[in-house]
Amino acid sequence: MTWDAVHQFVPTLQPGDAIGSHVLWIRNRLRIQGCRSEIFVGTKNPRTAQETHDLAAVDQHVTSSGRTLFLYHVAQASPCADFLLDRQEPLALVFHNFTPPELLIHWDPDVAFELLRAQEQLTDLVAKSQFAICDSRFNERTLASFGNVATSVVPLPLQNNPSPVEENRQRPVVLFVGRVAPNKAVHDLITAAALLLENVPDTELRIVGGQTSDLYEATLDGLVQALGLGDTVTFTGWIDDEQLELEYRRASVFCTLSDHEGFGVPIAEAMSHGLPVVAYANTAVTETVGDGGLLLHSKTPALVATALEKVLVDKELANRLSTSGYRRVASFNSELVGHALDQALRNLSSQAR
Repeated sequence: MTWDAVHQFVPTLQPGDAIGSHVLWIRNRLRIQGCRSEIFVGTKNPRTAQETHDLAAVDQHVTSSGRTLFLYHVAQASPCADFLLDRQEPLALVFHNFTPPELLIHWDPDVAFELLRAQEQLTDLVAKSQFAICDSRFNERTLASFGNVATSVVPLPLQNNPSPVEENRQRPVVLFVGRVAPNKAVHDLITAAALLLENVPDTELRIVGGQTSDLYEATLDGLVQALGLGDTVTFTGWIDDEQLELEYRRASVFCTLSDHEGFGVPIAEAMSHGLPVVAYANTAVTETVGDGGLLLHSKTPALVATALEKVLVDKELANRLSTSGYRRVASFNSELVGHALDQALRNLSSQAR
């Protein structure tokens, strides 16, 4: 048995973020293989409205043969969950994990409580689902705490064709890419940058990504001013893919000290551009980096500053990390990941006979 249709459900389709890009990639791959595939959302996003359907339109796209699979991308609370729990079609999950509510409760209580609601929904979804795809072993372990369901680990695909890093930089650039959120620990990176400047005084720290919390944004601005880093730290806000490509090309080293990651797409993107990676080893960061970067088991400011200094001044070390990153990122090649996804869906199809 093969699926006539595999329809995806996602809380909302955000342009340019890891989950949104993954949803579109899966849809396009399924369509190329002759499988009908549409995207349904709990909340419309005006920037992606042409790519999605409301939940009320689902019945127009369910095949009469009954060989239709619903694939739900789990990352936050959503009306999609309650809708799918009431449906009879086979259900599979794609689990991207949640930010632990305790990392956000001080900064944005409303978001933290929404995450608690998402966890409650997930318990019911796991009980109903036939299968789950997790994009890391860490996410697979997390999902197991919500119930018993068969799983397959399929990483997120690297979908871009990067240009090489530029060598004619006027000053060293430490780059972070991701949501500017408390769990990303941007404050730790800013604090380390203050120490780094003592030995590499012309370094620039560029923080690329949209803000998610007014309180956290104000705190970071205050930290930058208190440390006298106004000429060192740049917040770009949200940028498009073309601008992001330029950021990767101009950077000297990529660094993340995030306290929670379900995968880490910017890490893979940085490695694919030949950037040396320095990262705090925790959650899924460790397996995403693998042996492709410099993993730190502590993120004290002095240790982070020392690690970044070594990479910036030791060209041999930087080149070794760049080479290791290229090797590591090959495992996220879109065709390799695509074959793994195809196999997971075939296995589920055979189980559903």
